[in-house]
Amino acid sequence: MAGQNSHNRPNVQQVILMSQPEASEKQNFLDRQLDQLLKLLNDRLFKPLDQLTILLRLFLVMALTVWFGFTTVDLWHSVSFNVIHRPIYHVNFAVGGSGGESYILGKAIKQVVEDYHPNIRLDLLETVGSVDNINRLESGEADLITVQSDITPGPNAQTVATLYRDLFQLVVQDQTDIEQFTDLKGQRIGVQRESGQFLSFLEVARHFSMTVEDFDFVGVDDDEAAVAFEANQVDAIFRVRAPGNWIIQDLVQYHRGRLLPIEQAAAMKIKHPAFKAATIPTGTYRGSNPTVPPADIPTVGVYKMLYASKRANKQVVQAIAILLKDHHQEISSAISRDTVEVKPLVANIGRPSSSFGIPIHPGAVAAYKQQPKSSFITKNFDFLALLLSIVVPIASWIWELRSRAEKRGKSLCEGYIDDVIKVMDDDDESSQQPLEERQKRLYQIFDRAAKRLVDEDISQEAFRTFNEAYKTACEKIERDIDAKAQHRQLIQQHTTAQYMQDLMVIHQADSLSYGDSLGQIEEVLQRVLDDLACDRISQESFGVFMEVYDAIKEGLKRRLTL
Repeated sequence: MAGQNSHNRPNVQQVILMSQPEASEKQNFLDRQLDQLLKLLNDRLFKPLDQLTILLRLFLVMALTVWFGFTTVDLWHSVSFNVIHRPIYHVNFAVGGSGGESYILGKAIKQVVEDYHPNIRLDLLETVGSVDNINRLESGEADLITVQSDITPGPNAQTVATLYRDLFQLVVQDQTDIEQFTDLKGQRIGVQRESGQFLSFLEVARHFSMTVEDFDFVGVDDDEAAVAFEANQVDAIFRVRAPGNWIIQDLVQYHRGRLLPIEQAAAMKIKHPAFKAATIPTGTYRGSNPTVPPADIPTVGVYKMLYASKRANKQVVQAIAILLKDHHQEISSAISRDTVEVKPLVANIGRPSSSFGIPIHPGAVAAYKQQPKSSFITKNFDFLALLLSIVVPIASWIWELRSRAEKRGKSLCEGYIDDVIKVMDDDDESSQQPLEERQKRLYQIFDRAAKRLVDEDISQEAFRTFNEAYKTACEKIERDIDAKAQHRQLIQQHTTAQYMQDLMVIHQADSLSYGDSLGQIEEVLQRVLDDLACDRISQESFGVFMEVYDAIKEGLKRRLTL
């Protein structure tokens, strides 16, 4: 009866509590119960887990398939443009004169474009300026041009990008009485006729109620006008150039030039929307001894624009615009160290904030369009949220750690850059610190930054940014040291020449006796020795003086014997 109940009631607890069980029957019953438990666990737990694993694997396969599909499509477009359908596109790029910022920047853009798109060839055209560039685009000779934003291009021009900001810079002879723009009436102005600069000058002149007949314009081109200024054959030179331009720097530092303010820029903007009030900052062309300009100079600013012919290939213009938008570092690196002043202008390249009524080229519109594409995976796979709920917190944590490290490295790098700028802009007179000491401080800052790089406290990219500032500062201080040494050498030579002149005067004085003449040249010698001890004349200059001294002394002896 007990055995019969055991088979009728297959419950584990009752089997254990049965008063008269048989050992073999108990064992068989427990085995059956264990099999049922394992089956239950398999049905309720393990099978769903296996199904989830299969679904996840299937999801990953499908996601990879979709990703591969999109990648293949993008790759196909790229390959079809650059490899399979690979015609060579020749783009004539009119960029102004070879000494201007536009030409230097255009040369760097050419290098980067041809590196990324070997089937696009930018052929640089050296021109005389904005007006010439516009004429060449309208005639079909140029496909891409640089133009001042205040000069209206022809109907075939369409906007691609803003390149950088130019400033109206008016330099007058320092010895003249010209103190404001209206004082230029009747004066000789060095600016090339029929150029963009000429048209800009006339717009400013009209604002002050003057016309082209009120001036005497000199110079077939910029070079001839600069030579005329150096020869004092013109009273003023007008240029539309970026701040820090080396041509302006040469005029104000070495050829008695003085920057003249151009007032009322805000009022001019009423008729000329492209005009913007701007300033030439104090010390732009020399930080000290003397500071040039000695105070902020108000002036007018305009943008240097990049235009393309409306006939230009859309894909080519789009490729160029994308590189201009996303590859500032490569463009900056392509600029030669000999023209390091142009590198900061690259940061201004981008989408035009205003096209001044000129339509934007369809290729540029496609490049600047920022409409996010809807993800196919997001639309069709709701359970992606499950994966994201796992991945996102982990990724966020990793990203947060990385962001903190990058911020710390960026902060450190910015601190080093600030230190470099402070050393570069330091004024010897106010700091009482010689140039050599400032150079030593730069080396110390570089050593600290390099150690941080080795310790991985700052990134390679941040260090490259710091290194650009460091190199610029070193070059500036080295130039200042060379200029100071040359100036000192000139003073020493002048002092020595004066002493030698004194000897000649004594030698030619017939009224002096031999003893008096000898005494006076000995006094001159003593003054020279004092200056030599105080380092006011060099050993080389002293050697030249002694040759003259010995010759004069010998001449006095010969005269005594006659």
